[in-house]
Amino acid sequence: MISPDFFRLSKRVNPLKLKSEASEAQVEYSMFAKMSERMARLIRWGLTIGWLVLIVSLFYDPISAQWTAPGQIFGAATATDCFQFQGDCRLLTAYPIGARIFWGMVLPLVIVTLFIFGHEAWRRICPLSFLSQIPRALGWQQRRVIPEGSWLERQALTVQFGLLFVGLNLRLLLVNSDQLLLGIFLVLTILSAITIGFLFDGKTWCNYFCPMAPVHLIYSEPSGLLGSKAHTATPPSITQSMCRTLDADGREKSACVACKVGCIDIDAEGSYWDSIRLPDRKLLYYAYLGLVIGFYSYFGLYSGNWKLLSAGVWHEPNQAATLLSPGFFIAGQALAIPKLLAVPLTLTVASGTTYAVGLWVEHRCKLYNSSARYPLSAEQLQSRIFAVIVFLAFNLLFLMGVRPTLGYFPLLVQNMIGWGAIVASSLWLVKAWNRSAQRYARERDVNLLRRQLNKLNIDFSQFLEGRSLEELKPDELYTLAQFLPNFTQDYQLQIYRGMLQDSLTQRSVTAASSLKAFQTLRQKFNISDEAHQLILEQLEPIVQQSNPEFTTVIRRGGHSDSATTVVRPNQPDRR
Repeated sequence: MISPDFFRLSKRVNPLKLKSEASEAQVEYSMFAKMSERMARLIRWGLTIGWLVLIVSLFYDPISAQWTAPGQIFGAATATDCFQFQGDCRLLTAYPIGARIFWGMVLPLVIVTLFIFGHEAWRRICPLSFLSQIPRALGWQQRRVIPEGSWLERQALTVQFGLLFVGLNLRLLLVNSDQLLLGIFLVLTILSAITIGFLFDGKTWCNYFCPMAPVHLIYSEPSGLLGSKAHTATPPSITQSMCRTLDADGREKSACVACKVGCIDIDAEGSYWDSIRLPDRKLLYYAYLGLVIGFYSYFGLYSGNWKLLSAGVWHEPNQAATLLSPGFFIAGQALAIPKLLAVPLTLTVASGTTYAVGLWVEHRCKLYNSSARYPLSAEQLQSRIFAVIVFLAFNLLFLMGVRPTLGYFPLLVQNMIGWGAIVASSLWLVKAWNRSAQRYARERDVNLLRRQLNKLNIDFSQFLEGRSLEELKPDELYTLAQFLPNFTQDYQLQIYRGMLQDSLTQRSVTAASSLKAFQTLRQKFNISDEAHQLILEQLEPIVQQSNPEFTTVIRRGGHSDSATTVVRPNQPDRR
């Protein structure tokens, strides 16, 4: 047992302090999080220019049709090849390839990027996000933010899921293969993003309106297969895809304007655990699986040919003209339901079914978990259910949507891509399966605790049998912190205050969420909720120096669990 008396013997500066902080910074700055802003800008420009060129080709493309001519790489083997469509054999004629590139190559690559490298990889280079920031770059962006607690702030994910649902309907009805309509659709999407970027500050488009945001969440939560850990970063690091810019000396600095509390760009996994039990998350995950199934199943329900995508085409040059044509062709018979109704009906039934099944499975899992000898926490159980949903959705997307369209590749390459998707998703499932809110909090707290112990100017190594603080296990660190000098709370309060300050500065927690986030730590240190509130009041002017967009407001006389909130101060519009 470590005697507390030894602390009185030494007040020397810890020689391991610099090593500790350097190693923690290295943990965070992995993968795309450490990519320089200059490099990110170059990649954003390159992807944006490429996307705009692709959009232009949707309006005028005299070249790519020759690649889909019979005998060419994307075309039929012979001029007489045809595919079955509602009882007829339609010839595989040449067509411009822009829509096929966008739907069949670009979007799957985006999903793979999210799944493997995490949200930080895509959010920093997303062309649509980049275009939404044009008003900001020109100094025209208004300084409005979505009010905390407003209807849109509370229902943002449901709104975005609704926009995704509408977008998938539009794709099947109008813009899947119609080059002109797809071009108009993408231009209107870009103009919408720029308009939101003009009316609101920060990444309001990404956080509240982007229809692809639900897809980003699903395939990047709790983290990508190779994603970094923001909660282990050394404050005040610029973590993950956090908004950043360059100062006059060319150094990176945070450009966060607090357009969203608990932003995913700062700490994706922290945002995930904070919101995992909200009803809109269940709607997102359970219903999204049905959208994937319903979307790709509709190709077969509409054409009567379940191998339609294997033909390498989904080519209706004038989709608007087919809106009132039969929307289903089943068992050799066309049903008298127009396509205009058949598409939303299919997606609604499919997503509604998987949502209901998901709730039922969740209920059964909770019953089983409650009777288990070692039950999981509610958050970890929910996370494991979500992980299985994502695993299924990712593999179904490849099996039903991507794999059938790879016919122009040799069979070996097709199999390698298919097995690669299975292996990657399996590795991701193992990683997500072992994550929990408790493990996340322990990793965050241990790194914060180790930093604070290093700041006490005490040489611990000679009393730890040659080990350093970095080698101690989490439980050992907590025990060490509990037996600090003189058996008083002075050092414990000092450590707790430093940990809370680091977290608020790093924005891994807010003043409102900190009471719950550090509940376990307060219990170990025997620190009351009232002491926590007092420390928050003391930290407010200090934290505001590095985080001026947030103000901690202490509401006296209210409930202790909600006594502290975060208010984003009103900012005048820039005219």
